[in-house]
Amino acid sequence: MMRSLSTMVAAAALVLAPIGIGAAPAAARPGDKDVTLTSAELTALGWPVSPNTAGWAPGTASLPTTSTSQWQDVILSGRAPGFTDPGQLLTMYRFVPSDTSGSGVNKPLNITAVVQPNRSFSMHFQLGLPGTYGYAVGYDTGGESPEFVGFQFQFTTTGSGKPAPSAGSSAAVTLRAKKLAAAGFTKSPNIVGWGGTASISTSRAKAGRPVTLSGTAPAELKPGTVLTLERFVPTDKRGSGHFEPVGNVTTVVKPDGSYSLTFELNQKGRYGYTFGAGLNEEWLGVEFQLKTT
Repeated sequence: MMRSLSTMVAAAALVLAPIGIGAAPAAARPGDKDVTLTSAELTALGWPVSPNTAGWAPGTASLPTTSTSQWQDVILSGRAPGFTDPGQLLTMYRFVPSDTSGSGVNKPLNITAVVQPNRSFSMHFQLGLPGTYGYAVGYDTGGESPEFVGFQFQFTTTGSGKPAPSAGSSAAVTLRAKKLAAAGFTKSPNIVGWGGTASISTSRAKAGRPVTLSGTAPAELKPGTVLTLERFVPTDKRGSGHFEPVGNVTTVVKPDGSYSLTFELNQKGRYGYTFGAGLNEEWLGVEFQLKTT
C-alpha cells in the first residue's frame, strides 16, 4: 500500500507504519543525564531544527515534523549527493553532550537506510529517549583519514522513557485475524496501492519453515531498490503499536522488475507484516498476515 505519513500513524485507530527500526533509550554514561542543551544552543552548534545539509550538498533532506511522542513513526527522506554511491548505508547518530559548550560524542543508533539507485533515501525511525537532542545521518568515508559525510538536525521526543514492548515480550499483545485484516493485513497479500503483484506460499507455517513472497514491483521502484520485511508489534487491542525489522530480511528488485523473498520466522504467533520500500515521504509496500506455529 502507499500511504502518507499522517495516514500511516492514525488510520482507523490501527497504527500502520512504514519500514524502520526503533531506537531504544540509550544508556547514559556517567554525567550524560545531567547535561542537556536547549534548542537555541543546539542550533548555535550546528544542529538546527531543519536539517543542516552544508556537508551534504547538493544532497537534500527533509523531515515532516520536528517533535513527536515516544515511539511515534517518523520518515526522514531526501536525496544523496552525486558523489555518494547507490547502495551506501546511512546510519543515524544521537549527539550526547558532555558539557554545554559543544563537547560530546555521536552515539550510533540501530537506525539505517540504503541509498537507492536514483540516490534517494527514506529512513523510518522511532525514538524512545525523551528530550531534545541533536541527530546526524550519514556515513564515514574510507581511507587513512575517514570523514563523516552527512547532515545534522535537532529533534524533540516526548514521553515517559519506557521502552516499547518487543514481539517476544510479555507486554506485547496479539490481534485476531479479523482485526489484522481490518487494518489491511490480509491473509492474501494486500496489494491495494502497490501497483505491482504479490503472492505468498502460505499464510500459516511452522517456526523455521521457509515462506516465499514473490511478484512484480511497481514501476516507481526501480531495479536495485532494496525491499525490506517488517513485523507489526501491537501494544494494545485497539491496534496501537510499532514495527520491528525481521532480522536482516531484505531483497532487491530484479532487472526485469520482479522480486522474490524466501524467509523463515521463529517468533510464534499471528502478526501483520509489511514488505516494500520508502518512496519520498510515503511507504510503498504490500501488507499481509502470517501465523507462525
